[in-house]
Amino acid sequence: MSRKTLMIVDSDEKARATLAQELSDLTQMLVIQAIDGVMAYQKARNQAFDLILTGQDVPKLKGDQLVAAVRETNHNPHTPFIIYEEDLESAKVLTRGIKDIEYIKKPENPDKLSEKILEICKRDPNKKRFKLDVDFINPFIESSVKTLNAMCGVKDIIAHKPYLQNEEEELNIDISGTLTITSPYFRGSIAISFTDDVYKDLVNKMLEENEENITIDNQDGAAEIINIIFGQTKAVLNNCGYKLERAIPSVMRGHNHKIYQNSKIPVLLVPFKSDAGDFFIQICVKAI
Repeated sequence: MSRKTLMIVDSDEKARATLAQELSDLTQMLVIQAIDGVMAYQKARNQAFDLILTGQDVPKLKGDQLVAAVRETNHNPHTPFIIYEEDLESAKVLTRGIKDIEYIKKPENPDKLSEKILEICKRDPNKKRFKLDVDFINPFIESSVKTLNAMCGVKDIIAHKPYLQNEEEELNIDISGTLTITSPYFRGSIAISFTDDVYKDLVNKMLEENEENITIDNQDGAAEIINIIFGQTKAVLNNCGYKLERAIPSVMRGHNHKIYQNSKIPVLLVPFKSDAGDFFIQICVKAI
């Protein structure tokens, strides 16, 4: 079996050589060194790597630029990266939305660093990992705020901290727009839910009408709202590699209705407050 290959990118020759020797001994990997981002990119064009370790502040091509360039090569389109940097927060901002990146604060004990490298290299490269994290959730929140403001004139929208819904928890909701979300990496659904009073106010503003009741004709507004939210979110997430597919929205009615019946799949709840009243986004996904 051939040895796995690691590339270390660091302009500090002494530190790079020392780390390369330590990681070679601890991981038994073949370690290739690069002094800057351009050299690393050139090497990535010519051979495949199992993992690339780089800082954000490397010469000629910064860490985020290097990741983007390497992902366009034939040999390393999905090669995982470790961003190894003292200022991790800045690095995370610059690489936000890019998949298959891990972050380790510099300096780190070589034993722990080697353990992380080996753990990453054991992952199946054909099975994309999925996490219900802020990078996945935030685009839904941002799209919800924009959509309700633009379509229904809702102002002062505040999204409270998301949390996993308790199975026994009942939401004060009467109508929801829902749709199934599918990807090669996960399956699930998303819903936006309102009380009748809040929804009537929103749909009347959206349709420029003054209906006193929710009818078969105007209840479809809930499906239209979630469809637009999903469309905006899908564009953002697919730029990050999620490959979300098209979906058909639907409407659910009934006081305190349950959208998700499978208690084994967690439901992430995002409560919102606004000048129009409270509403909720519910996200339920499971990795394949």
